[in-house]
Parts: sequence; C-alpha cells; structure tokens
Amino acid sequence: MDQNEKLMIDPYIEGGNVIYPSFQLSLQPGNITGIYTDVSKIHTLMHWFVKQNNTFTYFRESALYERLTVREYIKFCLKLFKASSENMEDLVKLFALTEQKAIKISKLSNGEKQRLKLIHTYLNQAQIQVLEEPFQNMDEFSKQKVLELLNALQQQDKKIILLSNNMEDLIISSTAIHRLDTMGLHALDVKEDETEITPPLLENAPIRLDKIPTKKNDKIILFNPPEIDYIESVEGVVSVYVAGEAYPCALSLNELEQKLTPFGFFRSHRSYIVNLQKVREIITWTRNSYSLALNSNEKNVVPLSKNKLTDLKEILGI
Repeated sequence: MDQNEKLMIDPYIEGGNVIYPSFQLSLQPGNITGIYTDVSKIHTLMHWFVKQNNTFTYFRESALYERLTVREYIKFCLKLFKASSENMEDLVKLFALTEQKAIKISKLSNGEKQRLKLIHTYLNQAQIQVLEEPFQNMDEFSKQKVLELLNALQQQDKKIILLSNNMEDLIISSTAIHRLDTMGLHALDVKEDETEITPPLLENAPIRLDKIPTKKNDKIILFNPPEIDYIESVEGVVSVYVAGEAYPCALSLNELEQKLTPFGFFRSHRSYIVNLQKVREIITWTRNSYSLALNSNEKNVVPLSKNKLTDLKEILGI
C-alpha cells in the first residue's frame, strides 16, 4: 500500500491578482478528498494536475467515440490501458450498461455517456485519480453508479480527489471536504459526528407565528417558515434557501432548529435543516449514505446523516 502523500499545489495568479495561493494537499490511500470551489478554480486545478506524474485526470467534457458501440468502446479501453485481466461483462455491470452494450454511444442518454466516460478512471493504473464534477447533471441512478465506482477505486487504495462547486455531491461521496478560495485551502467540518449531542425533540411544542429574518442587498427579508425549502451552514455561514435562491441569515443553525422544529423542520445533517413538507423522496446512495430529494422547482437534494435516518422514519411513521 502506498504511503500518505503531500502535494504542494502551485498558486494561481492572474493579472497580478492572487486567485488562490499555493497550498498543501494531504492524500491517503483509499480516501476521497473533495475540494469545493468555483468553476474557474476547478479548471485551473485540472490543468495543474494534468502535468503531474502518476496522476489521472477525468475531464467531464472529454469526448467519446460515438460511432462505436458500448462493447466496442470498452474493448478499445481495455487495449488502451492494457487491462487484460478485466472482464467485459463485469465492466458493463459495474457501469450499469449491460442492456446498452450493443448500442452506439451516440444513442445513449446523457447519464449513460457520463458513466461510460468514467471507465478510464477504473482501468488506468495511476495512484492519484482527479475527477472534475463527476456527478454534474446526472440522474439519481447514475449518481448511485458513480458512488459504486468510487467505492471500487477506494478498494484499490487509490488516492481520489473530487473537484466540484456542488457541496451536496461532495458530502455524499467524500471522506474529507475542503474549500478553496482566495485565502487558500480550508478544511470544512461537514462530516458525520457520531458523538454529537442532539438537542431534545420538542414534543407538543405550541405553534408559533415566527418569521425568519434574512438579508439580501442590504435589505432585511422576513420569511414565513412554510416558504423555506432548507437551510445550510458552511464554515459557520448560514443560508436560507427559498425557491432556489440563498438568503444569508444571522441566526445559528441551532437557533433555527429550535425556532423551526414546531413547523415541521428536521435537522437532517449536522450542516442542514430541511422542511419536511417539501421532502419528496429518501434516496439511498450506499449503506451509509442518504439524501432527501425536495419537491421544489429546483429539485434540490440535501444530505441525510445515517444516524438521523431512524429519527426521520419515526417522525414520518415509516
């Protein structure tokens, strides 16, 4: 097994402005490191990783040979990566393309194409795997298959880096999450905490006519609880989401939980509170990874901690 590895990432400077400074990234075999940042920084990081030794980079917009069938393309990849030990049928099952293997790639759905592109990450022998937005615009079934692929890479003790501007994607897939901004790389405290002290449930709490204060463009905006879809806290910054738009809130997540529990809100994750009236589906990604799909125009999905699943089922009577 490879030892832990520390990469020193070069700074990104444009027009004399430091977009992000140099930073050190620690990698461990079998771990998935998520980096949450914006699209331009992701683009720059991907091109930095391309130049590194023993590193494979997955670009989401990479092309496929669309005139080939799925079977023909997989055979091509097996030869390209000299992966003679891999079985064709095992691969089409892993990527959930058994029924599509005789179909030309041009006829596949977007999710099927994105899954097929990821075969390169599985077959190559590089110890460091860097993936750009592996879940972007994917259907829930395809996301499940990508999580299974990441699990397979973990079993190979690969060092995996996910670059994304979607926090939810990183929460359901990463071992550790960092945020990259103009000040550098910061570890985010969004993982499970089994020892976390959960506030007592407010039984028979009276209904209150509370407004939730937020701020937007120097204006204070008050929302009725039923208007709110969910609330997110990242690095201590709390955002209230209404109709797909985020509104900063000065209240802490604990304070909001106390105020909103009587209105049917639930602390689904250490960093999230969700309006249960907006929940459409409980999604099971893996045995220990869950999300809640919301019935909103934006089709939002928020994380559900494994240690909160039992409480939620009890509340919902399922």
